[in-house]
Amino acid sequence: MPSEFPLQPQKRLTLSTSATPFGCCNYFDICTDELLSLTYRGSLGLLDWLPWTVTEDCYRSVEFIVFRRPDSAGASVGYLSDACADPNGWEFGTRALTVEDFGLMGRKGPVRQILKPKYYCKSQPRYRLDGSLVTSEQEWDMLFTTGQILDDMRSMIVVGSAATPGQFDGLEQWVSMNHHTPLDAWVVDWNGNPLAGGAGITINGDAIGATWDLITVLLSLFRKIRQRISWSPEISGAQIALGDMALVLPTFAAQCLLDAFTCWSVCTGTAYNEVNLQTMEARIFRNSLVAADNPANLYGYGYITLDGTTIPLLVHDWELIQTTSTFDMYFLTRYVGGRKIWDGEFLSAEQALSTFAPTIPSGLGVGDYFTLDGGRVLGKYDTDNLCYTLKEWHAPRMFCLAPWMQIRFSDITCHDVGDPLSPDPASSFYIDTSFSAATCP
Repeated sequence: MPSEFPLQPQKRLTLSTSATPFGCCNYFDICTDELLSLTYRGSLGLLDWLPWTVTEDCYRSVEFIVFRRPDSAGASVGYLSDACADPNGWEFGTRALTVEDFGLMGRKGPVRQILKPKYYCKSQPRYRLDGSLVTSEQEWDMLFTTGQILDDMRSMIVVGSAATPGQFDGLEQWVSMNHHTPLDAWVVDWNGNPLAGGAGITINGDAIGATWDLITVLLSLFRKIRQRISWSPEISGAQIALGDMALVLPTFAAQCLLDAFTCWSVCTGTAYNEVNLQTMEARIFRNSLVAADNPANLYGYGYITLDGTTIPLLVHDWELIQTTSTFDMYFLTRYVGGRKIWDGEFLSAEQALSTFAPTIPSGLGVGDYFTLDGGRVLGKYDTDNLCYTLKEWHAPRMFCLAPWMQIRFSDITCHDVGDPLSPDPASSFYIDTSFSAATCP
C-alpha cells in the first residue's frame, strides 16, 4: 500500500577537493616552507573609511527643505506700498532620501571531513594568512570565506544596485543624478580625455569648455560644495577635519593625479608636460605629497590641497579600473563639522540570534548558528555524518545624507608604464589572469 507521505530524496554533502595545509593533502609542501603567503588581501581601505553601525530598522527616510521662497512661484513681493494691506506669504518645497531593506552577502566553504588527521607530518610549521596564525582547517576555511565576502563588499560598495535582489546601492547609485535636484551629486563624464581636459566633457549632462583641466574642474566643484555648506544653518562655518574628505581612485591613477596636481601647482605654463615635471622644484613638491612623515599623507598614497583644505588620496582597486588606461574617481565627503554624511549600516547577527533563540522548536539548538566580527557576520555549520560545510551571511547597506557633497568623475585617461594591477582575481587586471584552483587528488 503506498505511503501517504512518500519518501523524499535526501541531499548529501560531497567532500571537496579544495586544498588545505591540514590532513593528508601535501599540495603546499608544508614540511619545508616556514611561511606561506596565501592571498592578496591588504587593508580594508574604503570599507573602513565609511562609518559602519548596526541598525534594526528596515525603512530609513530623511526629509529635506530644499527651498523657501515668496508664494505664487516667486511672483509676490516682500515690500508694502500700503500700510493697511496684507503682506504676501511664502511657500517651501521638500525632497526625501529613502532607503529600504538590505543587501544580503553570503558565501560557503568547501565540504570537509570531520574525522581526519590534523597534521601531515611532525615538522609541519606554522601557517599564516596575512600575518594571522592558522591552526585548524575550520579556521582556514573561515578566513577564506570571510575574506571572500569582504572582496564581494569591495566590489558592491562601488557598483551595487538595490534594484538587483541581494544587492545594496553603492557609490554609482548614490553619487548620481537619481535623487532629483538639488540633492543630486556632481557627475562628471570626462569622456576618455586625459587629466589636461578635452572635448565632450560634461557635468550633470551639461557640456563644459575643452580647455578646463581636471584639477580646475575639481576645485570649482569643491567650491560649490563649500558654498552650499555655508547655506546650511546646521553646518555653516563647520571645519573639515583631515580625512573627512577623500579622493577615491585606483592605485595607478593616483600617480597621474599627483603629477597633474604638481604641474598645476608649480610648473610654468597652463598644461601638464613631462619636461616641466622633471624640474627640481616640481620634483621636490611632488615628493612632499607622498612623504611618509607628512601627516597630510593620511592613507599613504599622497594628498592634494584645494583652497587650503587637505584632501588625502584613498586608493581602491575594485571596479574603478575601466581599461588599461582609463579609470573612475570619487570625491567623497564623510563628515562636516562632526555631522556624519555617510552611513554604512548592517543588521546585527547577535541581535538576530537573541530574537531567534526563544522561538526555535525543541531539539534545534541555537548553537547551530554563531556570529563573527562583532555581530557583522552570521555563520552556520551544516553537517552530514562525518562531513561539514561552513556558511556565512552579511546584510549591509549604505546611506548618504548629502549626495550633493559628493563628486564622481568617470572615464579619465591615465597612462602608466605597463598595465594597471588589481588584487581582484575576477578582474581583467589581476596579476595572474590564468590560474586554476588548488586541489587535492
